[in-house]
Amino acid sequence: MKLPIAIATILTNALVLNCHGMTAYSFLDAAGKVTHNNASCVTVSETGLTWELKTDDGGIHDKDNRYRWGGAGAEQTGKGFYDDWNNLLITSNKEKWCGFNDWRVPTIDELTTLLINADNNLRDKTPVIDSAIFPLTLDAPYWSVSTYAHYPEHAQTVDFKTGASHYYNGFRGNPLPVRLVRGAIKTPR
Repeated sequence: MKLPIAIATILTNALVLNCHGMTAYSFLDAAGKVTHNNASCVTVSETGLTWELKTDDGGIHDKDNRYRWGGAGAEQTGKGFYDDWNNLLITSNKEKWCGFNDWRVPTIDELTTLLINADNNLRDKTPVIDSAIFPLTLDAPYWSVSTYAHYPEHAQTVDFKTGASHYYNGFRGNPLPVRLVRGAIKTPR
C-alpha cells in the first residue's frame, strides 16, 4: 500500500500551478526524471513545450552565455549569420539534456508563450516571465530563430524586461541570450 502514496507524492512534487492562471508545469532534472528540486528543464502543459532552465555555474546552460544570431535552425538569409549557438545545441542534444536529443532555438511564436500578461495588455507590468518557474532569466532580449517577414536580414527577439516582441534592428552580430526548447506547440481542442 505504500506504492500509491509514493506515486502521489512524486506527482504532487512535480506539478506546480502558477498564480497567473491554471497552467501546470512539470520539472525535469538533467537526466529527464521528474523532480521539484534541482530542475534543469520545465514542461508547460498548456503548450506542450519543454524549456531549458538556465544555470549560474559557468557551464553551457549558464544564464550569462551570449550568442550572435545564427546556427542550426536559422535561415541563412541576409548579412550577419553566425554559428554561435551550435555548440549549445550540439552539446545539449549529444548529452540528451533532460532526457531529450531534439533541442532547438525557439520560433518567435514559441518564445512569446513564456510571456505572462501577454493577453491582458499588461506587458508594461513586471515581471513579464514567471521567475518562480523560469529563475535566472535575464531582463534582456532573447533570440528566436525567426527572421522578420518584411526584413529577413533582421532577427526577432523577445525582451523579458519589457515583454516586447520585435526584430532586433538587424544587429545579428550583437550577443544575446538563447533559451532552448523542444517539442511542438499543442493545438487547442
